[in-house]
Amino acid sequence: MSAEMNQTITEASLDNLHDIIVPPAVGFFPLAPGWYILFLLLLTLLFHFGYRYYQAYKKEQYRRDAQRELESLNSKNRENTIALLGLAKRVGISAYGRETIAILHGEAWWDFMEAHSKTSVSAALRDSIERLLYEEDVVFDEKVFDAVFLMVSQWIETHKVDADV
Repeated sequence: MSAEMNQTITEASLDNLHDIIVPPAVGFFPLAPGWYILFLLLLTLLFHFGYRYYQAYKKEQYRRDAQRELESLNSKNRENTIALLGLAKRVGISAYGRETIAILHGEAWWDFMEAHSKTSVSAALRDSIERLLYEEDVVFDEKVFDAVFLMVSQWIETHKVDADV
């Protein structure tokens, strides 16, 4: 080989190469405008669904309050039985409005409760409640209390409220 060719090979050898100059890494910020729009959209959706959840939570507040009051009326006596019936009526007023519920009494009230929840009020229980409310010398029966307690508990838990109320 010639000296000239040897020199060319030496100049072209890999040992004479220098490192590649790498450009600096691309940073995350500033973001492209599309990302800001996406973040704003996600934040808006998060706020919207959070507000809807809060509204639903507040709308059901009367139900939670009634459950707490129901738990406090656990001693079996005539006064608490009457208080349970009043609680059921107040729950109805909170859920359906005073104009709808206040005019209901007797059979109409029991039928309304059965129509708007999974509560069932037997004729015997209706009769026992009528006597308990309007007769002074009725002997208190704990079975009536248990039945009323169960009925009011079911009413509070299962009544369905129309969307337009």
